[in-house]
Amino acid sequence: MLDLLETFACPFCHGALTTGADGLRCPACAADYPSAAGYVDFAPAITMKPGLGPFYLQDPLHVTRYERATRDAFLEIMGENWDRDLTPDREDDYLRTALDAADGLVLDLACGSGRWTRTLVEHLGGARVVGLDLSVPMIDLIRASLPDLCVVRGTALRLPFADRSLGAVNCSNALQLLPDPRSVLREAGRCLRPGGLFTAFTFRRADRPAYRYFQSRHERTFNVRAFRTTELVTWLASAGLELVDLRTPAGMLLFTARRTTEPHPD
Repeated sequence: MLDLLETFACPFCHGALTTGADGLRCPACAADYPSAAGYVDFAPAITMKPGLGPFYLQDPLHVTRYERATRDAFLEIMGENWDRDLTPDREDDYLRTALDAADGLVLDLACGSGRWTRTLVEHLGGARVVGLDLSVPMIDLIRASLPDLCVVRGTALRLPFADRSLGAVNCSNALQLLPDPRSVLREAGRCLRPGGLFTAFTFRRADRPAYRYFQSRHERTFNVRAFRTTELVTWLASAGLELVDLRTPAGMLLFTARRTTEPHPD
């Protein structure tokens, strides 16, 4: 953790942090971030938004079943993945290729139980990867499977990293779940160094009215959303990110963007 101290920053004022007996502290705004559970909690007062989807991601009885059961069913309905246009192997291949040229620390944003974090660690090395999630049960699970990995608790809307400090940010199967995804992209843009990469896997808004009906029912049930490609491109540009690659298997989106400019002011 000490090696990352200069990379971490106060998620509220972006000030430098110092170490203390119980975690990290921001001298600028006097905020304390405890580490009593074995990881730094950068969002001690923040909870996940309501809804069935977030509930599944923080229910201790369900998190161990997520990867082997719930996730496949979710991709089938939300992403029209009935014919397995997107498989776990293809997801991993895309991530390895997209981030092969990443320079510096790589954040796995909303890392969950570590499905894509393990791929990043195997490809880039554990010292170059840090995981962030808001769900305590998910953090407990990833720490059990990757005990040497640096994992922190935090919110995607206020990332605990200094400006221009990250080489890449990955956000796989999570952007649709996060509140205010446009602000999430802006936070990623703030933290990426010039030339840094942002990769994501999420869901495309269905074109066919009949399928859009079923997709929208899924959105309401799980408190998630699908995206129009045009709105994502606009949000990326506002975050100082230029789209450099886009894949659209079935009803899903895999894309890579590069940090080219400073995020635009609102």
